[in-house]
Amino acid sequence: MLTFEQARLLYTRFKTEEKAFKRLQKLYDYYVGEHEIMKKAERKSNKTYRIVHNFAKYITTISTGYFLGSPVSYVYSKPQFEKALNILEDNDEETVNYDNAVNCSIYGVAYELQYFDEKGEYNFVDLDPRNVITIDDGRVKPTITDAIVFSETLLKENEYKVRMDIYDDKERATYEFIHKVAEKTDVDIPYELVERVPHGFDKVPIIKYRNNKFELGDWEDCVALMDAYNHAVSGNVEDLADFTDAFLKLRNMVDTQRDDIQRAKDDKVFLLDEDGDADWLIKNVNDTFAQNIKKGLRYDIHKFSFVPDMSDESFGSNLSGVAIKYKLLALEQVRGQKARMFRKALTDRLDFINRYVGMTNSDFFDHRDVKIQFAPNLPPNLLEEADLVQKLQGILPEEVLLSLLSFIQDVKQVKEMKKKEDEEKFETYGFGQTDQEDQQTNEVADTNADN
Repeated sequence: MLTFEQARLLYTRFKTEEKAFKRLQKLYDYYVGEHEIMKKAERKSNKTYRIVHNFAKYITTISTGYFLGSPVSYVYSKPQFEKALNILEDNDEETVNYDNAVNCSIYGVAYELQYFDEKGEYNFVDLDPRNVITIDDGRVKPTITDAIVFSETLLKENEYKVRMDIYDDKERATYEFIHKVAEKTDVDIPYELVERVPHGFDKVPIIKYRNNKFELGDWEDCVALMDAYNHAVSGNVEDLADFTDAFLKLRNMVDTQRDDIQRAKDDKVFLLDEDGDADWLIKNVNDTFAQNIKKGLRYDIHKFSFVPDMSDESFGSNLSGVAIKYKLLALEQVRGQKARMFRKALTDRLDFINRYVGMTNSDFFDHRDVKIQFAPNLPPNLLEEADLVQKLQGILPEEVLLSLLSFIQDVKQVKEMKKKEDEEKFETYGFGQTDQEDQQTNEVADTNADN
Protein backbone atom coordinates (compact mmCIF):
# COMPACT_ATOMS: atom_id res chain seq x y z
CA MET A 1 0.00 0.00 0.00
CA LEU A 2 1.08 3.58 -0.62
CA THR A 3 2.53 5.36 2.39
CA PHE A 4 1.04 8.65 3.51
CA GLU A 5 3.98 10.62 2.07
CA GLN A 6 3.68 8.86 -1.28
CA ALA A 7 -0.06 9.51 -1.38
CA ARG A 8 0.36 13.16 -0.35
CA LEU A 9 2.95 13.71 -3.08
CA LEU A 10 0.59 12.22 -5.68
CA TYR A 11 -2.26 14.38 -4.36
CA THR A 12 -0.17 17.56 -4.57
CA ARG A 13 1.00 16.80 -8.10
CA PHE A 14 -2.53 15.96 -9.17
CA LYS A 15 -3.82 19.28 -7.85
CA THR A 16 -1.10 21.38 -9.50
CA GLU A 17 -0.55 19.78 -12.91
CA GLU A 18 -2.32 21.38 -15.87
CA LYS A 19 -3.44 18.06 -17.38
CA ALA A 20 -4.76 16.66 -14.10
CA PHE A 21 -7.07 18.49 -11.69
CA LYS A 22 -6.87 21.85 -13.47
CA ARG A 23 -8.09 20.28 -16.71
CA LEU A 24 -10.94 18.49 -14.93
CA GLN A 25 -11.94 21.65 -13.06
CA LYS A 26 -12.02 23.66 -16.29
CA LEU A 27 -14.31 21.07 -17.87
CA TYR A 28 -16.58 21.18 -14.82
CA ASP A 29 -16.68 24.99 -14.99
CA TYR A 30 -17.75 24.91 -18.63
CA TYR A 31 -20.48 22.36 -17.90
CA VAL A 32 -22.00 24.56 -15.17
CA GLY A 33 -21.74 27.73 -17.31
CA GLU A 34 -18.55 29.33 -15.99
CA HIS A 35 -17.02 30.00 -19.41
CA GLU A 36 -14.00 32.12 -20.34
CA ILE A 37 -16.32 34.99 -21.36
CA MET A 38 -17.16 35.51 -17.66
CA LYS A 39 -13.60 36.82 -17.17
CA LYS A 40 -14.04 39.52 -19.82
CA ALA A 41 -12.79 42.92 -18.64
CA GLU A 42 -15.22 45.76 -18.01
CA ARG A 43 -15.50 48.37 -20.76
CA LYS A 44 -14.64 51.84 -19.53
CA SER A 45 -17.60 53.87 -20.75
CA ASN A 46 -20.16 51.33 -21.92
CA LYS A 47 -22.02 48.39 -20.44
CA THR A 48 -20.21 45.05 -20.66
CA TYR A 49 -22.10 41.90 -21.65
CA ARG A 50 -20.89 38.39 -20.82
CA ILE A 51 -23.33 36.02 -22.51
CA VAL A 52 -22.86 32.27 -22.11
CA HIS A 53 -24.36 29.79 -24.55
CA ASN A 54 -23.92 26.51 -22.68
CA PHE A 55 -23.28 24.15 -25.58
CA ALA A 56 -21.30 21.97 -23.16
CA LYS A 57 -24.36 21.12 -21.08
CA TYR A 58 -26.50 20.67 -24.18
CA ILE A 59 -24.04 18.24 -25.79
CA THR A 60 -23.64 16.21 -22.58
CA THR A 61 -27.41 16.05 -22.06
CA ILE A 62 -28.19 14.94 -25.62
CA SER A 63 -25.27 12.53 -25.92
CA THR A 64 -25.86 10.88 -22.53
CA GLY A 65 -29.62 10.77 -22.99
CA TYR A 66 -29.25 9.10 -26.37
CA PHE A 67 -26.76 6.61 -24.94
CA LEU A 68 -28.38 5.69 -21.61
CA GLY A 69 -31.84 7.25 -21.67
CA SER A 70 -32.99 3.68 -22.20
CA PRO A 71 -31.56 1.66 -19.28
CA VAL A 72 -28.98 -1.07 -19.75
CA SER A 73 -30.55 -4.52 -20.11
CA TYR A 74 -29.09 -7.90 -19.21
CA VAL A 75 -29.80 -11.11 -21.10
CA TYR A 76 -29.01 -14.29 -19.16
CA SER A 77 -30.06 -17.92 -19.08
CA LYS A 78 -29.06 -19.12 -15.61
CA PRO A 79 -31.13 -18.31 -12.49
CA GLN A 80 -28.00 -17.65 -10.41
CA PHE A 81 -27.88 -14.17 -11.94
CA GLU A 82 -31.10 -13.21 -10.13
CA LYS A 83 -29.09 -12.46 -6.97
CA ALA A 84 -26.93 -10.02 -8.93
CA LEU A 85 -30.04 -8.32 -10.33
CA ASN A 86 -31.30 -7.75 -6.80
CA ILE A 87 -28.00 -6.11 -5.85
CA LEU A 88 -28.16 -3.89 -8.95
CA GLU A 89 -31.70 -2.84 -8.12
CA ASP A 90 -30.91 -2.16 -4.45
CA ASN A 91 -28.11 0.19 -5.53
CA ASP A 92 -30.29 2.08 -8.02
CA GLU A 93 -28.09 0.92 -10.86
CA GLU A 94 -29.85 2.99 -13.52
CA THR A 95 -29.04 6.25 -11.73
CA VAL A 96 -25.42 5.26 -11.03
CA ASN A 97 -24.97 4.24 -14.67
CA TYR A 98 -26.39 7.53 -15.90
CA ASP A 99 -24.22 9.57 -13.53
CA ASN A 100 -21.16 7.66 -14.69
CA ALA A 101 -22.11 8.37 -18.30
CA VAL A 102 -22.49 12.10 -17.52
CA ASN A 103 -19.04 12.13 -15.91
CA CYS A 104 -17.58 10.37 -18.95
CA SER A 105 -19.17 12.94 -21.23
CA ILE A 106 -17.73 15.85 -19.22
CA TYR A 107 -14.35 14.58 -18.06
CA GLY A 108 -13.64 11.66 -20.40
CA VAL A 109 -13.51 9.26 -17.43
CA ALA A 110 -15.67 8.13 -14.53
CA TYR A 111 -14.93 6.14 -11.39
CA GLU A 112 -17.07 3.81 -9.30
CA LEU A 113 -16.36 2.57 -5.76
CA GLN A 114 -17.42 -0.88 -4.56
CA TYR A 115 -17.83 -1.18 -0.79
CA PHE A 116 -19.71 -2.86 2.07
CA ASP A 117 -21.98 -0.78 4.29
CA GLU A 118 -22.43 -1.08 8.06
CA LYS A 119 -24.77 -4.05 7.59
CA GLY A 120 -22.31 -5.86 5.35
CA GLU A 121 -24.47 -5.28 2.28
CA TYR A 122 -22.83 -4.84 -1.13
CA ASN A 123 -22.88 -1.27 -2.44
CA PHE A 124 -21.46 0.73 -5.33
CA VAL A 125 -21.48 4.47 -5.97
CA ASP A 126 -20.14 6.86 -8.60
CA LEU A 127 -17.27 9.17 -7.62
CA ASP A 128 -16.33 12.69 -8.68
CA PRO A 129 -13.37 12.26 -11.10
CA ARG A 130 -11.86 15.46 -9.69
CA ASN A 131 -11.34 13.62 -6.39
CA VAL A 132 -9.86 10.32 -7.61
CA ILE A 133 -6.27 9.30 -8.40
CA THR A 134 -5.50 5.82 -9.73
CA ILE A 135 -2.23 3.99 -10.38
CA ASP A 136 -2.01 1.00 -12.72
CA ASP A 137 0.65 -1.62 -13.35
CA GLY A 138 1.58 -0.26 -16.78
CA ARG A 139 0.90 -3.50 -18.63
CA VAL A 140 -0.68 -3.84 -22.07
CA LYS A 141 -3.98 -4.48 -20.30
CA PRO A 142 -3.48 -2.26 -17.25
CA THR A 143 -4.89 -3.17 -13.85
CA ILE A 144 -5.40 -0.63 -11.08
CA THR A 145 -2.95 -1.40 -8.27
CA ASP A 146 -3.59 1.59 -5.99
CA ALA A 147 -6.19 4.33 -5.71
CA ILE A 148 -6.69 7.53 -3.72
CA VAL A 149 -10.12 9.02 -3.09
CA PHE A 150 -10.00 12.38 -1.34
CA SER A 151 -12.35 15.09 -0.11
CA GLU A 152 -11.55 18.67 0.89
CA THR A 153 -13.06 21.06 3.42
CA LEU A 154 -12.10 24.73 3.15
CA LEU A 155 -10.89 26.05 6.51
CA LYS A 156 -9.69 29.47 5.38
CA GLU A 157 -8.18 31.02 2.29
CA ASN A 158 -5.72 28.59 0.63
CA GLU A 159 -6.00 26.10 3.50
CA TYR A 160 -7.95 22.85 3.38
CA LYS A 161 -8.63 19.88 5.61
CA VAL A 162 -8.07 16.83 3.41
CA ARG A 163 -9.38 13.32 4.00
CA MET A 164 -7.68 10.63 1.92
CA ASP A 165 -8.83 7.04 1.49
CA ILE A 166 -5.98 4.95 0.09
CA TYR A 167 -6.81 1.55 -1.45
CA ASP A 168 -4.73 -1.41 -2.49
CA ASP A 169 -5.89 -4.96 -3.26
CA LYS A 170 -6.59 -5.78 0.40
CA GLU A 171 -7.01 -2.73 2.64
CA ARG A 172 -8.27 0.83 2.94
CA ALA A 173 -6.27 3.35 4.97
CA THR A 174 -7.84 6.71 5.85
CA TYR A 175 -5.72 9.77 6.62
CA GLU A 176 -6.55 13.37 7.52
CA PHE A 177 -4.22 16.37 7.25
CA ILE A 178 -4.15 20.12 6.62
CA HIS A 179 -3.10 21.18 3.12
CA LYS A 180 -1.83 24.68 2.43
CA VAL A 181 -1.76 25.65 -1.23
CA ALA A 182 1.63 27.38 -1.09
CA GLU A 183 3.25 24.66 1.01
CA LYS A 184 6.23 22.78 -0.43
CA THR A 185 5.80 19.06 -1.05
CA ASP A 186 9.11 18.13 0.56
CA VAL A 187 8.08 19.56 3.94
CA ASP A 188 6.93 17.06 6.57
CA ILE A 189 3.46 17.85 7.87
CA PRO A 190 1.42 16.35 10.71
CA TYR A 191 -1.29 13.86 9.79
CA GLU A 192 -3.67 11.44 11.48
CA LEU A 193 -4.28 7.82 10.55
CA VAL A 194 -8.02 7.55 11.12
CA GLU A 195 -8.33 3.83 10.39
CA ARG A 196 -6.81 0.97 8.43
CA VAL A 197 -9.18 -1.88 7.64
CA PRO A 198 -9.68 -4.66 5.08
CA HIS A 199 -12.08 -3.56 2.35
CA GLY A 200 -13.34 -7.11 1.72
CA PHE A 201 -12.26 -7.56 -1.90
CA ASP A 202 -9.25 -9.26 -3.46
CA LYS A 203 -8.45 -6.32 -5.76
CA VAL A 204 -8.70 -2.53 -5.68
CA PRO A 205 -12.45 -1.80 -5.42
CA ILE A 206 -12.38 1.03 -7.97
CA ILE A 207 -13.77 0.64 -11.50
CA LYS A 208 -12.66 3.07 -14.19
CA TYR A 209 -15.06 4.01 -17.00
CA ARG A 210 -13.55 5.51 -20.15
CA ASN A 211 -15.46 7.70 -22.60
CA ASN A 212 -13.12 6.73 -25.42
CA LYS A 213 -9.60 5.46 -26.01
CA PHE A 214 -8.07 8.88 -25.33
CA GLU A 215 -10.26 9.68 -22.30
CA LEU A 216 -11.56 12.92 -23.82
CA GLY A 217 -14.92 14.49 -23.00
CA ASP A 218 -17.64 14.79 -25.64
CA TRP A 219 -17.12 18.54 -26.20
CA GLU A 220 -13.55 19.03 -24.97
CA ASP A 221 -12.31 19.70 -28.52
CA CYS A 222 -14.95 22.41 -28.97
CA VAL A 223 -14.06 24.69 -26.04
CA ALA A 224 -12.35 27.26 -28.30
CA LEU A 225 -15.38 27.30 -30.62
CA MET A 226 -17.68 27.87 -27.64
CA ASP A 227 -15.51 30.76 -26.47
CA ALA A 228 -15.59 32.33 -29.94
CA TYR A 229 -19.39 32.00 -30.10
CA ASN A 230 -19.84 33.57 -26.66
CA HIS A 231 -17.58 36.49 -27.61
CA ALA A 232 -19.36 36.97 -30.94
CA VAL A 233 -22.82 37.12 -29.35
CA SER A 234 -21.65 39.30 -26.46
CA GLY A 235 -20.04 41.69 -28.95
CA ASN A 236 -23.24 41.87 -31.01
CA VAL A 237 -25.30 42.71 -27.93
CA GLU A 238 -22.79 45.40 -26.94
CA ASP A 239 -23.04 46.89 -30.44
CA LEU A 240 -26.82 46.95 -30.07
CA ALA A 241 -26.56 48.62 -26.68
CA ASP A 242 -24.10 51.16 -28.08
CA PHE A 243 -26.53 51.87 -30.92
CA THR A 244 -29.28 52.53 -28.38
CA ASP A 245 -26.95 54.91 -26.54
CA ALA A 246 -25.77 56.63 -29.76
CA PHE A 247 -24.66 60.28 -29.86
CA LEU A 248 -26.85 62.98 -31.43
CA LYS A 249 -24.81 64.93 -33.97
CA LEU A 250 -25.82 68.55 -34.66
CA ARG A 251 -24.18 70.29 -37.64
CA ASN A 252 -23.91 74.11 -37.93
CA MET A 253 -25.94 74.62 -34.73
CA VAL A 254 -23.22 75.96 -32.44
CA ASP A 255 -25.61 78.23 -30.57
CA THR A 256 -27.69 75.28 -29.33
CA GLN A 257 -28.05 75.22 -25.56
CA ARG A 258 -28.92 72.37 -23.15
CA ASP A 259 -32.45 73.74 -22.80
CA ASP A 260 -32.87 73.60 -26.58
CA ILE A 261 -31.96 69.92 -26.60
CA GLN A 262 -34.39 69.15 -23.75
CA ARG A 263 -37.16 71.06 -25.56
CA ALA A 264 -36.46 69.07 -28.72
CA LYS A 265 -36.76 65.81 -26.73
CA ASP A 266 -40.09 66.91 -25.29
CA ASP A 267 -41.55 68.30 -28.53
CA LYS A 268 -40.00 65.69 -30.82
CA VAL A 269 -39.16 68.56 -33.22
CA PHE A 270 -35.94 70.24 -34.39
CA LEU A 271 -35.93 73.68 -36.05
CA LEU A 272 -32.88 73.76 -38.33
CA ASP A 273 -31.17 76.58 -40.21
CA GLU A 274 -30.75 76.29 -43.95
CA ASP A 275 -27.29 74.74 -43.62
CA GLY A 276 -28.03 72.93 -40.33
CA ASP A 277 -28.46 69.19 -39.90
CA ALA A 278 -29.05 66.59 -37.15
CA ASP A 279 -28.47 62.84 -37.19
CA TRP A 280 -27.14 59.99 -35.04
CA LEU A 281 -23.47 59.15 -34.73
CA ILE A 282 -23.50 55.36 -34.67
CA LYS A 283 -21.14 52.45 -35.29
CA ASN A 284 -21.60 50.85 -38.69
CA VAL A 285 -22.52 47.21 -37.92
CA ASN A 286 -22.49 44.54 -40.64
CA ASP A 287 -25.25 42.36 -39.22
CA THR A 288 -25.18 39.84 -42.09
CA PHE A 289 -21.48 39.19 -41.59
CA ALA A 290 -21.97 38.78 -37.82
CA GLN A 291 -24.85 36.34 -38.31
CA ASN A 292 -22.82 34.26 -40.76
CA ILE A 293 -19.93 34.05 -38.28
CA LYS A 294 -22.25 32.84 -35.49
CA LYS A 295 -23.99 30.39 -37.80
CA GLY A 296 -20.64 28.93 -38.87
CA LEU A 297 -19.42 28.61 -35.28
CA ARG A 298 -22.65 26.94 -34.18
CA TYR A 299 -22.45 24.52 -37.10
CA ASP A 300 -18.84 23.61 -36.28
CA ILE A 301 -19.64 23.02 -32.60
CA HIS A 302 -22.32 20.48 -33.50
CA LYS A 303 -20.19 18.99 -36.27
CA PHE A 304 -17.08 18.36 -34.19
CA SER A 305 -18.99 17.17 -31.12
CA PHE A 306 -20.99 14.76 -33.35
CA VAL A 307 -24.19 15.94 -31.64
CA PRO A 308 -26.83 17.40 -34.00
CA ASP A 309 -28.81 20.55 -33.32
CA MET A 310 -32.19 19.04 -32.42
CA SER A 311 -33.91 22.41 -32.95
CA ASP A 312 -32.84 22.43 -36.60
CA GLU A 313 -35.68 22.57 -39.12
CA SER A 314 -34.43 19.36 -40.73
CA PHE A 315 -35.70 17.44 -37.68
CA GLY A 316 -39.35 17.51 -38.65
CA SER A 317 -42.15 15.69 -36.88
CA ASN A 318 -43.00 13.52 -39.89
CA LEU A 319 -39.64 11.79 -40.34
CA SER A 320 -39.55 8.01 -40.55
CA GLY A 321 -37.45 5.95 -38.18
CA VAL A 322 -34.86 5.34 -40.90
CA ALA A 323 -34.63 9.06 -41.72
CA ILE A 324 -34.10 9.97 -38.06
CA LYS A 325 -31.38 7.34 -37.68
CA TYR A 326 -29.61 8.71 -40.77
CA LYS A 327 -29.58 12.22 -39.29
CA LEU A 328 -28.21 10.77 -36.05
CA LEU A 329 -25.53 8.73 -37.82
CA ALA A 330 -22.62 10.72 -36.33
CA LEU A 331 -24.10 10.52 -32.83
CA GLU A 332 -24.65 6.79 -33.34
CA GLN A 333 -20.91 6.35 -33.89
CA VAL A 334 -20.26 8.06 -30.55
CA ARG A 335 -22.90 5.87 -28.89
CA GLY A 336 -21.27 2.72 -30.22
CA GLN A 337 -17.90 3.84 -28.90
CA LYS A 338 -19.36 4.65 -25.49
CA ALA A 339 -21.16 1.29 -25.36
CA ARG A 340 -17.95 -0.66 -25.98
CA MET A 341 -16.12 1.20 -23.22
CA PHE A 342 -19.06 1.06 -20.82
CA ARG A 343 -19.59 -2.66 -21.34
CA LYS A 344 -16.05 -3.36 -20.16
CA ALA A 345 -16.64 -1.43 -16.92
CA LEU A 346 -20.04 -3.05 -16.30
CA THR A 347 -18.44 -6.46 -16.81
CA ASP A 348 -15.90 -5.55 -14.13
CA ARG A 349 -18.77 -4.62 -11.82
CA LEU A 350 -20.47 -7.97 -12.44
CA ASP A 351 -17.18 -9.68 -11.65
CA PHE A 352 -17.09 -7.91 -8.26
CA ILE A 353 -20.71 -8.87 -7.59
CA ASN A 354 -20.09 -12.47 -8.66
CA ARG A 355 -17.24 -12.77 -6.16
CA TYR A 356 -19.48 -11.37 -3.42
CA VAL A 357 -22.35 -13.73 -4.30
CA GLY A 358 -19.93 -16.64 -4.22
CA MET A 359 -18.70 -15.63 -0.76
CA THR A 360 -22.23 -15.39 0.66
CA ASN A 361 -24.03 -18.41 -0.75
CA SER A 362 -21.61 -20.21 -3.14
CA ASP A 363 -24.11 -19.65 -5.94
CA PHE A 364 -21.68 -18.40 -8.58
CA PHE A 365 -22.70 -17.20 -12.01
CA ASP A 366 -20.36 -16.70 -14.95
CA HIS A 367 -20.49 -12.99 -15.73
CA ARG A 368 -19.21 -13.77 -19.23
CA ASP A 369 -22.50 -15.56 -19.94
CA VAL A 370 -24.45 -12.36 -19.23
CA LYS A 371 -25.05 -10.25 -22.33
CA ILE A 372 -25.06 -6.52 -21.63
CA GLN A 373 -27.21 -4.64 -24.12
CA PHE A 374 -27.53 -0.92 -24.89
CA ALA A 375 -30.37 0.58 -26.90
CA PRO A 376 -30.46 4.11 -28.35
CA ASN A 377 -33.03 6.34 -26.72
CA LEU A 378 -35.11 7.27 -29.76
CA PRO A 379 -38.81 8.13 -30.05
CA PRO A 380 -40.19 4.66 -30.80
CA ASN A 381 -42.03 3.89 -34.01
CA LEU A 382 -44.23 1.13 -32.64
CA LEU A 383 -45.87 0.38 -36.00
CA GLU A 384 -42.49 -0.26 -37.63
CA GLU A 385 -41.40 -2.42 -34.68
CA ALA A 386 -44.62 -4.47 -34.70
CA ASP A 387 -44.38 -4.95 -38.47
CA LEU A 388 -40.78 -6.16 -38.16
CA VAL A 389 -41.65 -8.61 -35.37
CA GLN A 390 -44.56 -9.98 -37.38
CA LYS A 391 -42.38 -10.54 -40.45
CA LEU A 392 -39.74 -12.36 -38.38
CA GLN A 393 -42.28 -14.58 -36.62
CA GLY A 394 -41.21 -18.20 -36.92
CA ILE A 395 -37.69 -17.24 -38.02
CA LEU A 396 -36.20 -15.93 -34.77
CA PRO A 397 -36.72 -17.13 -31.18
CA GLU A 398 -39.51 -15.49 -29.20
CA GLU A 399 -37.04 -13.92 -26.76
CA VAL A 400 -35.21 -12.16 -29.59
CA LEU A 401 -38.47 -10.93 -31.10
CA LEU A 402 -39.61 -9.46 -27.78
CA SER A 403 -36.27 -7.68 -27.37
CA LEU A 404 -36.97 -5.81 -30.63
CA LEU A 405 -39.93 -4.04 -29.03
CA SER A 406 -38.65 -0.83 -27.43
CA PHE A 407 -41.37 -0.63 -24.76
CA ILE A 408 -40.33 -3.98 -23.24
CA GLN A 409 -37.62 -3.51 -20.61
CA ASP A 410 -37.46 -7.03 -19.14
CA VAL A 411 -37.96 -9.75 -21.74
CA LYS A 412 -37.91 -12.62 -19.24
CA GLN A 413 -40.52 -10.95 -17.06
CA VAL A 414 -42.80 -10.47 -20.06
CA LYS A 415 -42.38 -14.13 -21.03
CA GLU A 416 -43.27 -15.21 -17.49
CA MET A 417 -46.34 -12.96 -17.53
CA LYS A 418 -47.44 -14.41 -20.87
CA LYS A 419 -46.86 -17.97 -19.66
CA LYS A 420 -48.91 -17.33 -16.52
CA GLU A 421 -51.69 -15.74 -18.55
CA ASP A 422 -51.81 -18.73 -20.94
CA GLU A 423 -51.95 -21.16 -18.00
CA GLU A 424 -54.85 -19.25 -16.45
CA LYS A 425 -56.71 -19.27 -19.76
CA PHE A 426 -56.08 -22.99 -20.14
CA GLU A 427 -57.42 -23.68 -16.66
CA THR A 428 -60.45 -21.50 -17.26
CA TYR A 429 -61.29 -22.39 -20.85
CA GLY A 430 -59.55 -25.74 -21.26
CA PHE A 431 -61.50 -28.08 -23.57
CA GLY A 432 -64.27 -25.49 -23.72
CA GLN A 433 -65.38 -25.99 -20.09
CA THR A 434 -64.78 -24.32 -16.74
CA ASP A 435 -63.97 -26.27 -13.59
CA GLN A 436 -67.59 -25.85 -12.45
CA GLU A 437 -68.89 -27.29 -15.73
CA ASP A 438 -66.46 -30.22 -15.38
CA GLN A 439 -67.83 -30.94 -11.89
CA GLN A 440 -71.44 -30.77 -13.10
CA THR A 441 -70.65 -33.12 -15.99
CA ASN A 442 -69.04 -35.60 -13.61
CA GLU A 443 -72.07 -35.48 -11.28
CA VAL A 444 -74.47 -36.15 -14.19
CA ALA A 445 -72.29 -39.06 -15.30
CA ASP A 446 -72.34 -40.54 -11.79
CA THR A 447 -76.15 -40.23 -11.61
CA ASN A 448 -76.62 -42.00 -14.94
CA ALA A 449 -74.31 -44.79 -13.80
CA ASP A 450 -76.38 -45.33 -10.64
CA ASN A 451 -79.57 -45.57 -12.69
